[in-house]
Amino acid sequence: MSIEFDTRFGQELCEVFSAELGLVCSFMGEEGRIVASGMPERIGTTHAIAARIMRGEMDEYGVTKEEAAKSSGMREGVNMGVDFEGQRLINFGIAGPLETVRPLARIVRFCVTSLLRIRQEETHIVAAFARETGGLGKQMIEIAEDIDEVATKVADQHTLLTELQHGIRELSQANERIAAAMEETLAGATAASSEAETSQQRVRSSLGDIDEMARMVTDGRGLLLDLQNAMGNVVGVAQGIGHIARQTNLLALNATIEAARAGEHGKGFAVVAGEVKELSRRAGSASLEIRQTLEGLTGTAGKLVEQGDHSATKASGLTAETGAIADAMDHIRASLSEMVGRVTNVAGDATSIHDRSSDLSTEIDQAASGLVEFRTRLDAARLRLQELLSAGERLVVLTAEAGIETPETPFVALAREKAREIGFLFEGELAKGALSAEDLFDESYLPMAGTNPPQFTARFTAMTDRVLPAIQEAAKSANERVVFCAAVDRNGYLPTHNSEFSKPQGSDPAWNAAHCRNRRKFDDEVGLKAARNTNPFVVQSYRRDMGGGRKALMLDVSAPIMVNGRHWGALRLGYV
Repeated sequence: MSIEFDTRFGQELCEVFSAELGLVCSFMGEEGRIVASGMPERIGTTHAIAARIMRGEMDEYGVTKEEAAKSSGMREGVNMGVDFEGQRLINFGIAGPLETVRPLARIVRFCVTSLLRIRQEETHIVAAFARETGGLGKQMIEIAEDIDEVATKVADQHTLLTELQHGIRELSQANERIAAAMEETLAGATAASSEAETSQQRVRSSLGDIDEMARMVTDGRGLLLDLQNAMGNVVGVAQGIGHIARQTNLLALNATIEAARAGEHGKGFAVVAGEVKELSRRAGSASLEIRQTLEGLTGTAGKLVEQGDHSATKASGLTAETGAIADAMDHIRASLSEMVGRVTNVAGDATSIHDRSSDLSTEIDQAASGLVEFRTRLDAARLRLQELLSAGERLVVLTAEAGIETPETPFVALAREKAREIGFLFEGELAKGALSAEDLFDESYLPMAGTNPPQFTARFTAMTDRVLPAIQEAAKSANERVVFCAAVDRNGYLPTHNSEFSKPQGSDPAWNAAHCRNRRKFDDEVGLKAARNTNPFVVQSYRRDMGGGRKALMLDVSAPIMVNGRHWGALRLGYV
């Protein structure tokens, strides 16, 4: 690591000597050129003795009072070389009495070398710290990515828990409806069971009545048969009466004839015969009516007997059917009793499920709240890591600006150099009239049809395709750690990329994202910070999106591209 003399420190020291001691001193560098002096007008002039000391011809040279008196160009004093780690770094010269200024010069030499040594140690410490910070930066990026991944999974889990919450609530509400329905069903089943038991008792009682009625019908049929037989007997008696009446009528007729023959003596007998005849007629009529009535009653009785037979048959069937109904009612009552038991169990289970669902919903709510809190803490941790990462990036910038060698120094120098070259190149294109300033700073990005990810063109794209590849490819090949080198405008639009990343697009968007990165807009946080930065350079660490969910850890140094004093964009250099 090369050490340079701090001329600002030298100038301040010279001014202190001049103000406090009234002595003139100077620091001389290569070829004896004065770089700091108590007499500022001498800065830039050369000193012959200092030139010899800087060439190593001598270590110091003292001019005595006598020697100074003999030479018009010399003054009494001493010039002394200041060495550091075997290298002649600077020459210190001081005018004045030799016995006074020589010790002062040696003190200055000691102080300068001590300060250089301290600065070197500080530089080593800062460089080591910068290296460690760079390593920590990579680790912090990886941690941040892990946090992002965990946060994404936590968000997914929270979404699932939210859906589960809704499902549990719906299940709980459904269980409430089921429990209410089960209570209604249980009440209905209990009432039905009670009604079935009552109906069973009624059917059993009715069955007894029907059996009794069937018995009475059967007994009535027997009575009707007896009645029918009795009426048959009465018909026979009536027929006998009719026969007697006919015989009596014949007898009366004979008596009338005999009375007529007897004349006056037979008149009384004729009256009796007439009455007997009338009685015979009436007995015959009565016998006929009785017979006719009995025949009608017998027919009716026959019909009653027939109906009785039919009723007895029906009664017997009704008894069997009523028995079957009684058995069915027994089965229904048993089934309803069993259903009541089962509904009671289901109602109990539904109540248990509802209670468990309520408990589970509460537990899920607590888990969801815990996930929200965890995600909040993850976001806070990610922000703190981002702040640490930004601080590390600022440290890299500060160490590079201080001239301290770090692993990023070569890339910073390369990016700044190529950014200046591109700026000069664009100025030349404007001067030649290849395009106008309006074209160069065009922001009307035209989408390219059928591209995925989308690509665009601007009015300066053709020019960058023509002039940038040589510079960008050279920068990419300058160091094996360099992954890409590309210019972007202030909006993150990248017109021309390295050939490796400028393939024609195909049908696979993931492949396109990794291999077709030209004519793309990289307007994410990292891309815009690089594109819009106007400081000498900026260093960032990030994971580069390679498409298909793949990301590559990348360090990015960018330097602004200025065109005739106007900020066009930046040269981005990505390396690992």
